[in-house]
Amino acid sequence: MNQSVLLKCEDLVFGYGSSEKKATGLAAPFNFELSAGEVVALLGENGCGKSTFLKTACGLVSAVSGRVILEGHAMDEIPVRDRAKLVSLTRMGGVACDRMTVRDYVSLGRMPYAGLFDGRSAEDEQIVDESIRLLELEKFADRWVSELSDGERSRVYLAEAIAQQVKVLLLDEPNAFLDIPRSRKLFEMLRMLAKERRMGVIVSTHSVEYAEKYSDRIMVIENGVVCCAAAGDARAEGLLDWTKP
Repeated sequence: MNQSVLLKCEDLVFGYGSSEKKATGLAAPFNFELSAGEVVALLGENGCGKSTFLKTACGLVSAVSGRVILEGHAMDEIPVRDRAKLVSLTRMGGVACDRMTVRDYVSLGRMPYAGLFDGRSAEDEQIVDESIRLLELEKFADRWVSELSDGERSRVYLAEAIAQQVKVLLLDEPNAFLDIPRSRKLFEMLRMLAKERRMGVIVSTHSVEYAEKYSDRIMVIENGVVCCAAAGDARAEGLLDWTKP
């Protein structure tokens, strides 16, 4: 496998069930590669399977058929602790933790690297601080996560994922609760992280305009078919026809 390819789907069918048709209704298995430095926007109508694909891509849900390969190794062959250093899925519907501050929550991203007694090194603390700054959470650092608004809390979830320093970052509708300025900053940040840290990013979103402007490629799940094209070509190739009235 090309060293720049971080995540690879081979003849993949994802979903819940014992057969391909029952599981997802996919017309055929699909193949996909995510390279270092790349942002892929994942689009499609509600219920098309975006969240299920992301869960399969990080190993939370087993593939119905085919396989997911992470940095050259089959997903189901990678120990959970090692997997947590390579891939992370962030969902905005997470449960707010009572009596946990923003800093404590972001620090959870360092757990895969912690020693026997879950100690935090100076490097860990520096990474947590940097993640908090990236998401502009400094003034919330000592507040309870449960006291924050949905938009503020979504930024906390993102900061925790960034602190994890994974190679592949999967995001499920990260701007669902963000206003326009912060949504724009989010996509700009994802593009920066991918390029500067050589990460691969897949972001599920309903914001077609941000997908076209900030992603390298657009993946669409429609009527059981998965298609992918360069962001600048997606509209001309018909991948966005489903968005028309």
